[in-house]
Amino acid sequence: MPLFSAVILLSSFLLFQVEPMLGKVLLPWFGGGAAVWTVCLLFFQCALVGGYGYAALARGKPHAVLLAASLLCLPLRPSPADLSGPSLGILFTLARTAGAVYFLLAATSPLLQRWYSGGDPYRLYALSNFASLLALLTYPVLIEPWIPLRRQLDVWSGGYALFAILCAALAWTRRPAPRPLRPPLRFRASWFVFPACGSALLLATTNQMCQEVASLPFLWIAPLVLYLLSFIIVFDHPRWYRRRLYALLAAVAIPIACALYAAGGNLPLKAVLAADAAALFVCLIILHGELARSKPEPGLLGPFYLAIALGGAAGGGIVALLCPRLFRSYAEFPLLLSATAMLALIAWHRSGDLSRLRQMPLPSRASVAGLVMAALVPFTVFDAGSRPVLAASRNFFGVLRVTEARDAPGPRRLLTHGATTHGTQFLDARRRRYPTAYYGRASGIGIAIQSIRNHLRRPLRVGVVGLGAGTLAAYGEPGDVFRFYEIDPAVISLAHRYFTYIADSAARSSIEEGDARIRLREEAPGHFDLLAIDAFSSDSIPAHLLTAECSEIYRRHLAPEGRLLFHISNRSLNLEPVVRGLAEHLRYRPIRFDSAGDEALGTLSATWMELTPGQAHSDHSAAILWTDDFTSLWRVLK
Repeated sequence: MPLFSAVILLSSFLLFQVEPMLGKVLLPWFGGGAAVWTVCLLFFQCALVGGYGYAALARGKPHAVLLAASLLCLPLRPSPADLSGPSLGILFTLARTAGAVYFLLAATSPLLQRWYSGGDPYRLYALSNFASLLALLTYPVLIEPWIPLRRQLDVWSGGYALFAILCAALAWTRRPAPRPLRPPLRFRASWFVFPACGSALLLATTNQMCQEVASLPFLWIAPLVLYLLSFIIVFDHPRWYRRRLYALLAAVAIPIACALYAAGGNLPLKAVLAADAAALFVCLIILHGELARSKPEPGLLGPFYLAIALGGAAGGGIVALLCPRLFRSYAEFPLLLSATAMLALIAWHRSGDLSRLRQMPLPSRASVAGLVMAALVPFTVFDAGSRPVLAASRNFFGVLRVTEARDAPGPRRLLTHGATTHGTQFLDARRRRYPTAYYGRASGIGIAIQSIRNHLRRPLRVGVVGLGAGTLAAYGEPGDVFRFYEIDPAVISLAHRYFTYIADSAARSSIEEGDARIRLREEAPGHFDLLAIDAFSSDSIPAHLLTAECSEIYRRHLAPEGRLLFHISNRSLNLEPVVRGLAEHLRYRPIRFDSAGDEALGTLSATWMELTPGQAHSDHSAAILWTDDFTSLWRVLK
């Protein structure tokens, strides 16, 4: 037992520690958005299926040989794959980098439980989940803040080598136990359906959390911790899952989460995150609790775990690959909350509890009524709003809408990304060239453009990271060059089709499609007089565009007197300390510009930070330097 426990502890710890590690490596290569982690999770779930399937067939000595051969994959050194789309690129990169080692780690827990003959193997399953939970909890606290990313991969590779040696020694001497008869088909179906819904809800909730903040390991790990914790609780003992209690909790948590979903980004971030986490946890307890009630005898662990893994991969695939093609919003989040309540009602019906509804005590009937309400409420939040929707799009990078508003300021067209306005334009010919939204003439960017134009007295070269509706092209004058960098092809299409800023501009404008950091790194110096960083997905920030390493790329593209501007308006995060950290790193002088909105001019309140060459005098303001290795979300939460 001690050797079995040690190997399972180590394998499960390594399995879940490498997930956020690799996700963080890939984040700046594929746009820095929430979908990067979603596709990473899909890969890990598919590799888990392969590992569990292999565990049902593996034999000792061949497995030991495979473990020895896998050492040739060390140390892990990811390199990006440039395929036809980011999803395929992420999947191929992970398969090439860590596919073999992750596959063998995933097979370890079910394989050793099948070989174990000293008692209840579900104790080893609980041990596996505990080690996985420990890995997730320690990564954002003890690993990510203190150890550089490349060093993390080296240490992890050393841990894997130790695991491979121990597991190979164990595998060389073990034989699998005989398998009993198959269970009824209805049990096998439940082994797949409940994990599929749980996995899909995990990814949908993670997307929901990340789209308004940032795609960072902390927000990846928190939902995953709740996911593992639900498994640990319900498989520890049947007493922890009480149907009536969690049905009542679902009747409260699901409607609250749906109400906040419908409200968009107009509520405090911490309240939204807490409500989403609570709904996720309650739903996972219900789904995994019903799964635990159908668990088989120990001899059928292989098929049981394989069905769970298949369900998890199917749920992940639905959210990561299918939903962006089916929906033009993040509709899967409320739909999966509803599906959880429906599956709970089906489970109650199959167990015969619903047939005794009239004989049930009042609290039990209230539980059933609560589940019915929880199943129906999510369908009430699908409201297109009062504005006519001219176009809607959803892809790897998020949800876009073009709408029209006819109100006091006059008829306008708006581009929104998630819950955040990314550009507006007046429709009447007299005012359609006005710079609006966050880019009015009284904003930081408007003041900076006019100031540098007055100083240089020549045509400007302007670089803009983030296209939006193309509003900044309104500042273009004859002879100017405006170069936009935009990662989302849907934004480019909508800006050309529904807005005229670029077509109307007197400047020579061009758009470079792709991640701005990669494009700028590959290009010759742009000699920009002004480089504006305004790349947001909804209100989420691509953290890889705010690191010291990326700031060096920006500096290379600036003219000697060039100015670097950051748009830091954000409902959830205070990004000023991060930009001040970049200013200190570059030895530039930071200036903050706050501007109020003006309804008549179509402008919104905005905060910009301008960085100009020249060391600033210390004003004792807080400064936080983000790097590709270290990004601290906690310190910038409002």
